[in-house]
Amino acid sequence: MAKNVWIGGWLVLALLCGSMPAFGQQSQTVTAEGVGAVFGNDRAIARDQAIQDALRKAVEQAVGTLVSSETMVQNFQTLNDKIYTQTQGYIQSYRILAETPGTNIHQVTIQATVAIGDLEKDLQALGFLLGQVGKPRIMILVAEQQIGQQYYNYWWGTHRGAQTDLNVAENTIMDRFREKGFDIVDHQAQAGNIKVPPAFQVVELSNQNAVTLGKQVDAEIVLIGKALARSAGSIAGTSMKSIQANISMRAIQVDNARVLSSGNENAAAVHIDEVTGGVEAIKKASAKMSAKMMDDILKNFQKRVGATTTVQLIVIGLIDANDIRRFKNSVLGQVRGVEGIHERSFSESMVKMDLDVRGSAQSISQEISRKTFPDFAVKVIRSTWNTLEVQVSPK
Repeated sequence: MAKNVWIGGWLVLALLCGSMPAFGQQSQTVTAEGVGAVFGNDRAIARDQAIQDALRKAVEQAVGTLVSSETMVQNFQTLNDKIYTQTQGYIQSYRILAETPGTNIHQVTIQATVAIGDLEKDLQALGFLLGQVGKPRIMILVAEQQIGQQYYNYWWGTHRGAQTDLNVAENTIMDRFREKGFDIVDHQAQAGNIKVPPAFQVVELSNQNAVTLGKQVDAEIVLIGKALARSAGSIAGTSMKSIQANISMRAIQVDNARVLSSGNENAAAVHIDEVTGGVEAIKKASAKMSAKMMDDILKNFQKRVGATTTVQLIVIGLIDANDIRRFKNSVLGQVRGVEGIHERSFSESMVKMDLDVRGSAQSISQEISRKTFPDFAVKVIRSTWNTLEVQVSPK
């Protein structure tokens, strides 16, 4: 008998957490089977167990669309303790498609709607989604002007050290990203490696100039922005001050200068001291902006896990068209994840190709490094998120 059941646990969970899922209320419909053992002729309990088993498998299927099978195996116990034991929190609705009562077991087939947004949020909190996209290395370039300051402070510019340097926005963003497992570049520790040309020592950094600075410390993403605190005056004639803060930021992928996220956030604070209020307001605005940036970055790079993406392959050492043809056939036939190759240019033994791949440049790099090709010796020279460079020697 078909039956439709709505589960409200996911809403309760979101309310208890204080906000709705950052990724939005996406859902995914899956079909799953479950079984329950019949003991003492108590088929009702067996049926309930079969339904719970099917719901758990529905959630497992949804997890499988977000993380790799290898990650699921390696982290089975954590997933079991933190995700699979809270199955009903991710099921929006289900209906039974079929039931098969057996002598010793009861089997059901269900169609379930899984709250994929809630699942993404919790997997992100556990660090699984960050691991899927390679734990990108972040460089922060945020200029800040507090109340009472004449200029913006920014560590890469001429006014660094000229005023009280609170770095509230930078430190808040750094803390939020580190809490989620991101690797943050410490520009103070890397000062000897960062060369800032005079033209770069400005508040409004261009995307390309920020990318140039990021490349010097092997960052994968640069966060560029400005944070400003200002007084909105006294509150109802009292000594308490209302302080407003605004922060605007962009997240730029270093290897191709692609904008991953951009936006503005505002926050307010009330305090008797304007500077202290400004600190609190900037902290709040920076925390909100950090959450948005992390969500956007993860969503951008999660798309690579299951979808076909383009990786630029630079091949050095191929001599002629025949070598290029044999190399392309070898890669297509032997490198897992490569679904297509498009030659873009060839000059002086350097070939540039675009690969249609399922995965990333790093995963293809690992595959190539493990292979022994019959016609070529291949050595990986360099890889970023979107590019791969190899040295090839015909055998």
